[in-house]
Amino acid sequence: MSLQQQRALAAGFHGRKKAILVALNSDTPDKSPKGYVDEPLLPLIVLINNHPDYVTTSSCSGRICTYLEGMEEGDEDDHKKQSDDDGKDDTEEQDVKGYAENTSLAAVEAAKRAKGGQWLYVSHDPVEWPSFPADQKSSERKWIIETLFGPEAHRVVLMKGDPESDENEKTQIQGDDQDDIAKAQLVYFKFEPMILHIESSTPAAAKIFLNHSLFSGYRNSGILPSAKRTMLAIRSTLKLDAPIAYIIPGNSTSSSASDSAAKIQLMVTLSYLRVLLHLSNDKFVSNVAQMARFEIRLKEHLLKDGQGGDTHAEAKTGDQGAWEDKDARRERKRREGLEKKAAAAAAAATAKTEAEAMGTETKTVDKSCTP
Repeated sequence: MSLQQQRALAAGFHGRKKAILVALNSDTPDKSPKGYVDEPLLPLIVLINNHPDYVTTSSCSGRICTYLEGMEEGDEDDHKKQSDDDGKDDTEEQDVKGYAENTSLAAVEAAKRAKGGQWLYVSHDPVEWPSFPADQKSSERKWIIETLFGPEAHRVVLMKGDPESDENEKTQIQGDDQDDIAKAQLVYFKFEPMILHIESSTPAAAKIFLNHSLFSGYRNSGILPSAKRTMLAIRSTLKLDAPIAYIIPGNSTSSSASDSAAKIQLMVTLSYLRVLLHLSNDKFVSNVAQMARFEIRLKEHLLKDGQGGDTHAEAKTGDQGAWEDKDARRERKRREGLEKKAAAAAAAATAKTEAEAMGTETKTVDKSCTP
């Protein structure tokens, strides 16, 4: 990369960062469905944005959700990558290109809705489980269905053979074989851990931040290729994604789940839904703990004194805990090799000097013993 290109890249970064920080500090809602940054992420976002080499572009602190995919969705990535946007892009073109550039995840949500997808339930906090008397299992069952399926709960049909279904309750609809399910609209239960998209001023600074992210347990992180900017995606492996229900094609003349004839057929038992909810609550605890460790790591190693110092110098010293970039590792190995070679040469020279001294002393003794 030429010097002119580097200057243009840096100028673009600083301009975008300024606009993002202005948007974050304003009272205007951002482009996410919530309209504001998740509160648990605020300390981490402030910490990162205080560093001269980084700025957050989108974020989600973690969530539990159920999602009904659209009729035309065929791209697996369409229901694999979601997070709430901090609302920071400054042009309509960036919004349209959002997913490719990883700067406007709100555009992804809009694309899903355009395809007919629907969020049935979203919570950025662990699910609070109400207390039900032992003789009110039906009330608990109703609460689970209403929580996960929201406004479409009245269309849910229990799985055939579910031991918790009533005798007079309908538990199946036509066409519930595997071929029909493969062609159906699926409802997914999801737990999505914290995700951060960060723009870096230079590729070198991005590598340093990535190393600290990996060290903190965000093993699914990486640097995203882009000709205009250097982007990072910080993600962990705590994600949970499972299909739990489907809508059989042909149940309705309409493609919308709001049609009264479009029944939502559970493909798992209510007991399994309980397991998913409890697992997600446990993952929320792990997610929060991981975020806390990440914040401590950044404070101690990367974001010292709130400004981080010279990140380029840090890249060459290898002062990154158990993680080093390729250049730092090569330099350390070279230095250690030279030190070992010098130590070996010094030891050999010392041994030679001692041997010569002992030889001279032996000759002197022999001469003194001559008659």
